[in-house]
Amino acid sequence: MKNIYKFSHIVEKEGIQVAERLAYIDFLLQFKGSFSRSDLTAFFGLKDAAVSNLVGKYREHRSKNVFYDRKAGKNVINVECFEPLVELDSETALGMLGNGFNKNKLQDSPIVPYERIGVSPKKLDVTLVSKISRAICNNSGVICCYRSGSSSNHAPRILFPTAIFFDGMSWMFRAYHRGDIAGANEFKCFDFARLQSVEESALVADIHERLEKDADWHITTPIHLELHPTLSESNKAATRIEFGIDDDSDELIINVKAVLFYFIAKYWRIDVSTEADNTHSYTLQNHYKFLLKNRKTLEHLHCMENVFKGTK
Repeated sequence: MKNIYKFSHIVEKEGIQVAERLAYIDFLLQFKGSFSRSDLTAFFGLKDAAVSNLVGKYREHRSKNVFYDRKAGKNVINVECFEPLVELDSETALGMLGNGFNKNKLQDSPIVPYERIGVSPKKLDVTLVSKISRAICNNSGVICCYRSGSSSNHAPRILFPTAIFFDGMSWMFRAYHRGDIAGANEFKCFDFARLQSVEESALVADIHERLEKDADWHITTPIHLELHPTLSESNKAATRIEFGIDDDSDELIINVKAVLFYFIAKYWRIDVSTEADNTHSYTLQNHYKFLLKNRKTLEHLHCMENVFKGTK
């Protein structure tokens, strides 16, 4: 395998401008699976001749990584022998997939002292992540082994990934699960960290397996919250400041994607039971921040089953 270089090494060799452009090509190939001439002209404002020279420069470094698909009119990853040119960890790649390519993210040079806490010691496998992101970009399927916490069936499953999101602690992806077992043939959320293997396939998502048909993903619903009655007055005051609630109010209304409320309820410490239990122990008094006030309007949504599971 050829060396995978740190971005700083490419900068030393090619200069910052060329290094950024080579890194962008490498990024698009690895995580999108292709790039077109227009991708480079739009992002860098290059003329056609400059684009040709840039692609030629990339081929000097990684000639086997890419081939030109005349029918599609774009440069496509050669999956069988792709070797990244620029070193890129999964967290950085996922961040740029969600927020856009940024050369500054390739350099460890924070402007102020910075640490990221709560990161799992397990490093996400960038190869597995890239297979999922390429499937999203191409409406294609993957065959994967996934360690689910809610099912004892860990056999390979066919997934059609549709989107990525960060739940506050972990990187997740949304996908349609095609299969003939209980719980299959619907959209679900998956944790990248629980992937054990991913195999790309030639399967193409049917219309009903694509993001536009994921009703729960597209439903935005109001969430009516109230400061939990078991909070002390000082904790209520602190929570008002933390969440931007007016000093004379105990209520907060937000609009969220219905399918993502499960994660908000977990990390915002929202009591989703039918009514507050005023007999909470001291431990629980310090556990909840909010009480969900509009549960009745949410119960009919399929994606809320896990939110209300085990509650009154």
